[in-house]
Amino acid sequence: MPINITQSQNINLDNSFVQGVGSYNFSEEVSKEINALLIERAEAFKVNWEEILNRKKIIASGDIQDVDYEVVEYPSKVVLNITYPYYAKFVDKGVKGALDESNAPQSPYKFKNTYKMSKEGRESIKRWLSSAKGKVKTTDVKKYGAQGVEKKFKRISELDRGVNRTIFLIKAYGIKTRDFIDPTIKKTLQGFEQELGEAIGKTITINIFK
Repeated sequence: MPINITQSQNINLDNSFVQGVGSYNFSEEVSKEINALLIERAEAFKVNWEEILNRKKIIASGDIQDVDYEVVEYPSKVVLNITYPYYAKFVDKGVKGALDESNAPQSPYKFKNTYKMSKEGRESIKRWLSSAKGKVKTTDVKKYGAQGVEKKFKRISELDRGVNRTIFLIKAYGIKTRDFIDPTIKKTLQGFEQELGEAIGKTITINIFK
């Protein structure tokens, strides 16, 4: 049975053949088999996604590990929708730099300038840069005194300058191609066609000999 994965990573399985070839229970049992297999593969996708991200050390990318899915039943098909953060495709394909394209020469994406970035993107970089920097707490006042705390506050301007430098470097030289989405899909769907056919065939056999 052909499996078509669209750009939005939908897996569409045409189940129209069950219409009119058996009882309602037959169709219901086939749907249960398909649903169970889809959920099993979706869970495998999440595991494979995280494993490949960790193996390729793609760790400073916000919530890139957040993968979710849902199985939706229609009269003629069952659809598995797998979703992941929108920006994952830019990490996957890479982005050509405004000044240098060597980090992602085959990418369809390219930065147009070296200074503009969305508020969300800037905040993400800021969180990443500040992850190792301590925050001022009341205990710090006791430990370092007022003068020490004042020095810690100066880190804010240092952080902003660091954010600006990082944005320039990212946009000037681009984001390196990491290629992890297709390998995750390929690993997840390996052997799925045969497994699906065997499961449906088993269900058909059970119903015939009931």
